[in-house]
Amino acid sequence: MGGYLCGMNPPLFHLGQAVVCTNDDFTLLLVQNPVIQTPKRGPIYTVRGLYATHRGYGVTLAEINNAEVAPGFPEANFHEDRFAAVPPVEEVSLAELLEETVLA
Repeated sequence: MGGYLCGMNPPLFHLGQAVVCTNDDFTLLLVQNPVIQTPKRGPIYTVRGLYATHRGYGVTLAEINNAEVAPGFPEANFHEDRFAAVPPVEEVSLAELLEETVLA
């Protein structure tokens, strides 16, 4: 990923980052191309690519490959606003979990 377009903020995510889809309503996109694979709410995805667009950044995901959907055109990407970062998992001891459960 090269430099940012003039006036653009840096992307919300980085390559290899774990994200979840927060807006999986791709009705318009699916009307335009019904064979495209789209992310769903729930699963954790990995950012595979970042693309500067006229409306911000788009991401491609390691778990979804739409490269062959429209030959001759760039692979479909999904606007970064549709995703949220997965927080890092902190190690918590079993004793701490049990203590919190008893106190709650």
